[in-house]
Amino acid sequence: MATPVLPLIRSTLFAQYPHVRLAQSTRQGEHSDAPFGFNLGYGLGDDDLRVTGNIARFAATVQLEAEDLAFMKQVHGDTIREISEAGIADDTDALITRQPGVGLTVRTADCVPVMLYSPTAGVIAAVHAGWRGSAERITRKAAERLLTEYDADPETLIAFIGAAAAVCCYEVGDEVAVLFPERWIQKNNEGKTFLDLQGVNRAQLLEAGLTAEHIDVSNNCTIHDHHIFHSYRRDGDTSGRMLTTLVLREEGV
Repeated sequence: MATPVLPLIRSTLFAQYPHVRLAQSTRQGEHSDAPFGFNLGYGLGDDDLRVTGNIARFAATVQLEAEDLAFMKQVHGDTIREISEAGIADDTDALITRQPGVGLTVRTADCVPVMLYSPTAGVIAAVHAGWRGSAERITRKAAERLLTEYDADPETLIAFIGAAAAVCCYEVGDEVAVLFPERWIQKNNEGKTFLDLQGVNRAQLLEAGLTAEHIDVSNNCTIHDHHIFHSYRRDGDTSGRMLTTLVLREEGV
């Protein structure tokens, strides 16, 4: 049986910069008998060997081995850690590195992956922004840290906000909505409340000093586009997970 094509979400903005590689996975790219589709998360009931193979396939799309990926034990907070090697960072939701060949990776199934790159400072960051982390302004804090501690230039710092639960489908309760400015909240005719989480994080990047033309936002909704993306909000315990990875290229590679 031939290996299926592996569809990916890319950034046209990041593609203009030869010293970085970026990709976000989808639920597509596995054989039809795979119970979770192209799943990149362990502990969900999927076969671990299948997941390991999928992660290796995904890593290859940014010219890395699976062992080159740096993951986070994501806890929906605002902790930011600098790393210099691959592995798993405990209890954190944002990573920063200047080390080429280390793939900063966010695992999601509705939350917002935010990837940052400063071509002048040679530094990258990866942010996991669910509603809790977004309420704590983790994306703004990560961008500001690049600007203040790593001498990134706000005029050239670029960002990718990946596919996530969009305002069309991301329903929240009043206890969540009250944490965000009203401009990011929408109500429908039935009185249901929806949060624009991608918009919240884009605004945080602008507040940090990035320019609008240097922020690339995916127009995909993980909940709505059920054939393309995993979504925990939509599928619950039958949902797989996706990865978004950003890596600085090794010199000469």
